[in-house]
Amino acid sequence: MYLDYWHLKEKPFENVMDFRFLYTSPSQEECLSRISYAVTEKKGGAVLVGPPGSGKTTLRELLIRAIKTGKKRRHFCSVIHPMMGIEEIIFECLDQLGVKDQPTMKPQLLRMLGNKLLQVAERGEETVLIIDDAHMIALDTLNELKLLMNLHDYNEKLLFTTILIGESDSPAHPGITSKLAKVPGLRQRLNIVVPMPALTKDELGHYIQKRLETAGVSRPLFSREAVDAIYRHSKGNPRETNNICDVALLIGYGEKLASVDGALVKRVLHDAAHKGRHEAH
Repeated sequence: MYLDYWHLKEKPFENVMDFRFLYTSPSQEECLSRISYAVTEKKGGAVLVGPPGSGKTTLRELLIRAIKTGKKRRHFCSVIHPMMGIEEIIFECLDQLGVKDQPTMKPQLLRMLGNKLLQVAERGEETVLIIDDAHMIALDTLNELKLLMNLHDYNEKLLFTTILIGESDSPAHPGITSKLAKVPGLRQRLNIVVPMPALTKDELGHYIQKRLETAGVSRPLFSREAVDAIYRHSKGNPRETNNICDVALLIGYGEKLASVDGALVKRVLHDAAHKGRHEAH
């Protein structure tokens, strides 16, 4: 709707994973480095923790891309629907490892998974299990995952590395950290815990400009005051930032403004807050 007015080729603030729009801050690159270390050095596993919309899933894809470029071949088993029992997770892993004819009983499933992981290891290759939205996993499943991580080869080396990606604790909902505290044996195995960093105010400005330039506009459409107002509300959260920027461009188009200033952003935030209060009642 507003693309022609702002001379954009496409929408710059869609909440979809599109690596053309990727902006990574130095702290996010350090975060990626620490998670990669857990995989390349076979440290058992790691946990990536952050609030909704902070970019955890994007970092997961960056991790897979980065590690696939290494000399050692690694197989990634990605679980994106964590509300599964351990049998379903094993089913998913075996399927992604190329095993289609699977038994239905847990003992046979465990044996088949152990044998498959051992075959992979004997070829000099490695396996990585990545579970997204891990804060939604049931405690019983986490306890069984702890036992699954006891699988070793003949030299007592771990047969796979586990990466859990989950939301941080909030007043409304317990996050992955709280759940792992109830399964200390698993928490000890996942000994690298990495918080997903938010963007700083300066980084947020670069983030917004990067997305605008990728969408076809090189001139700054958001004033310094607008970026400041966005940062105060979003606290550097990319998804929140995208939502605010998208609505601001829409209203700016409707009012035929030359750019997005601080006053417009404040109106966007006020209207969103008013709408939220109205819907709550």
